[in-house]
Amino acid sequence: MNNAIINSIINVMELKMKEMGERPPAIKKLNQILIECCQNLIHHSEKPHNGAINEYPAVIISQIDDGIHIQTRNLVAREKAERLKTYIDKINTMSQEGLREYYQSVLTNGQISAHGGGGLGLLNIIRKAKDTKLHYTFDPANDEELYFNLSFII
Repeated sequence: MNNAIINSIINVMELKMKEMGERPPAIKKLNQILIECCQNLIHHSEKPHNGAINEYPAVIISQIDDGIHIQTRNLVAREKAERLKTYIDKINTMSQEGLREYYQSVLTNGQISAHGGGGLGLLNIIRKAKDTKLHYTFDPANDEELYFNLSFII
């Protein structure tokens, strides 16, 4: 996953959505969410060990009856999984107003992560998702890592 791949994904999805007759606001929303997802995969994925295809980050985008279903998958270190689970569970319990307030507090607290953000990626995604929950699982990959599977509908 790199910026060239992100741009390719965005361009292909934009063309597909235009073909489907989607309006520019819906296309813009999808683009923003895809950028967040891909940046999360770039910044928070463990490096593949043996080059197996399932070790590389993945994004799956599907049209379903009630929207667009987005799934991501990447390797994460086992020690990061509990913190990630706790964070997603926390934001999954918030109302839209609570998410908005929490977002503002993160923006103004001045704490920037090592990746240049304040932990806003998943928060941005849940704020734009149609269903107000991020669905996730962690599946065993090896002794040190898990596959982190994230899905939601926009």
